Amino acid sequence: MNYKAAPYSKFHKMLFLCAVLGQIACGFALGIAGTAVTEGKADLGLSTFWVGLLGAGTLIGLAGSLVVGNLADKIGRSKLVLLDMAFFTVFSIAQFFTSSVAVIMALRILIGLCIAIDYTVGSTIVSEWFDPETAPSYLSKFIIYWTFGYVLSFFVGLVMSNLHTDYHIIFASSAIPGAIAAIARITLGIAESPSWMASVGRVEEANKLVAEKLGPEYKVVAEEKKEEEKVSVTELFSPKYRRNTLVGGMFYACQVFPYFGVGIFLPILIGQLNMGDANTSSIIYDVFCMAGAFAGIWLCARMSRRSFLTSTFFGAAIALVIMIIGQNISIVITVIAFAAFALIMSIAVVMEWPYPPELFDDRVRGTGVGIVVAFSRIGAALGTFLLPILMDSIGGTGTLIVCAAVLVLGGVVCQLFAPETSASYLKKVAEKEAAAN
Repeated sequence: MNYKAAPYSKFHKMLFLCAVLGQIACGFALGIAGTAVTEGKADLGLSTFWVGLLGAGTLIGLAGSLVVGNLADKIGRSKLVLLDMAFFTVFSIAQFFTSSVAVIMALRILIGLCIAIDYTVGSTIVSEWFDPETAPSYLSKFIIYWTFGYVLSFFVGLVMSNLHTDYHIIFASSAIPGAIAAIARITLGIAESPSWMASVGRVEEANKLVAEKLGPEYKVVAEEKKEEEKVSVTELFSPKYRRNTLVGGMFYACQVFPYFGVGIFLPILIGQLNMGDANTSSIIYDVFCMAGAFAGIWLCARMSRRSFLTSTFFGAAIALVIMIIGQNISIVITVIAFAAFALIMSIAVVMEWPYPPELFDDRVRGTGVGIVVAFSRIGAALGTFLLPILMDSIGGTGTLIVCAAVLVLGGVVCQLFAPETSASYLKKVAEKEAAAN
């Protein structure tokens, strides 16, 4: 019997735990950057340019997902997932010992590279061990844990700011969730993906692993590939894959541009808009982000991929337009629209975990997800880098207009080109075709 049909077991539970602990650490590291940079701005002598660049440093490192995804298709998934949180912790601690802007920037990029492994390879290995029909549900739950880490960083940052904590400590605080994730992975271990092993000709070895983890009645059901068959980045732009590659990259990039740009430098944005107390507005944002994660999981299981993507893109854009109009009318309208934006964007990012792996088959999945995440990090880094610069040059209103335009672009691309990949939809199509024949 196909190992992917095996019931949810202790092995699956431990693998999922190792994956989501990494997601908490990733969310925390990305969120804490805004507070650390804000607190360290004076001591480090940062210009607006460097504020944006340091804030985007981790996201720039995440562009390395292109490299790690391809590496995962060549050497496997488990080694990368096993070690990345250990390196993440070391790089986080190293931030405590330097006051050099260049060194901090380098460390933020290296932390981003570690996060790239979790985003790219972590989601891939879970999708390849779990049942294809239930894997999207588990992958969509990543957002709860990632958002928990992201929101936690805001509250930790708020406490540290009120206590006037040194920025070195704020930067290094991401070592705590990183160390927890690293210890869990080293202790519990990360089993290699059987479908990847089979795709490179190691079928017998893959079946032994499956028997050990799930039972002797299960095995890999996959066509054995020639060992010399290699995966290249250029293959992702061949006629077979290019539509999925470009849609995956565009949807992800257009989604994270406003999400990270607004989220990481939230206090700066709130300060320029008619939104009352900055701390209250930040708490509202965090609460609705957390609520959106749960709502997104519920909706992800009930909506088609295309409908989910287009509705969240256009819904978030409408919320920003109302914010732009509302700031000249009433603080109540502005805050409600702001809460709606936080809710919708948090719902939207749920699709970042199940959708990219669904766009590619087993043999190229690591490289495919890697290149999609790389595109997304360009969008995220641009949003984070440009937001403080845009705020200085065109103000809060102009910045929101740019974010809304990016969201509309993403919605249009998905409306025109996004393939439907949900298991329930594809099953219905197969049933209709079988009935017709």
